[in-house]
Amino acid sequence: MQKRIKFTVILTVVSFLAAVGVASTFLLTRNTIKKKELAARAEALCIVLPGIEGKPEEVTPSNIAEQDRVFKGINKLGQVIGYAACGEAQGYSSKIKVMVGIDSKLDRILGIDILSQRETPGLGTKMTKIESKVTLWTLIYGRELKATGWDSDEWQIPLLKKPERLKKFGLLEKERKKVQPWFQEQFKNKTYNQLIVSKIKDPEKITAITGATISTKAAINAVQDAINKIKNTIQSTSWEIK
Repeated sequence: MQKRIKFTVILTVVSFLAAVGVASTFLLTRNTIKKKELAARAEALCIVLPGIEGKPEEVTPSNIAEQDRVFKGINKLGQVIGYAACGEAQGYSSKIKVMVGIDSKLDRILGIDILSQRETPGLGTKMTKIESKVTLWTLIYGRELKATGWDSDEWQIPLLKKPERLKKFGLLEKERKKVQPWFQEQFKNKTYNQLIVSKIKDPEKITAITGATISTKAAINAVQDAINKIKNTIQSTSWEIK
């Protein structure tokens, strides 16, 4: 009986200390996590509202939950570029969160940026994968393989003669630019009704990730969620699902 009480007390103390440790870690890292989330959102807004000048203007009331806020982008001429909002949907193994920008007419998508996802590695995660088109041949020679004479100057190695070759392929830190994954890129200029999964390549629809149709559909649902938030907030009579 005494042993049982002893083990119960020990287990209670250990559980309490573990809970304190988890709570302390959360409190210590909360501000850091918040800053990273805000930085990621700011970067995403620049991606989905290309040409934006300055800080995006929030058009939703201050008491609206953060995930439901809608932003307006203005260019350097003071013109409205479009609106942006976050959307989310349940994927195959995680919630997929996206930032979506649409034009000022609330007609076409300007761009999307996937903020977070934890889908199946090698399948659903391809939605954030940037496929490199750089091959060893193009890196060295600066072009694709083609027929040429062996005694031609074409066979000189520009990589060794011209260090700027590294810049051309974005291999220098200062030259790197934000490149969108192919999956996210295909959402640009799409209308609401074009957000349909296609298992074959179709420029009028959204091409599914091979082996990850559920993740693809979830990403589309998240984009639609964001668009609906914008529509409901702006309450524009010009909105028309085309």
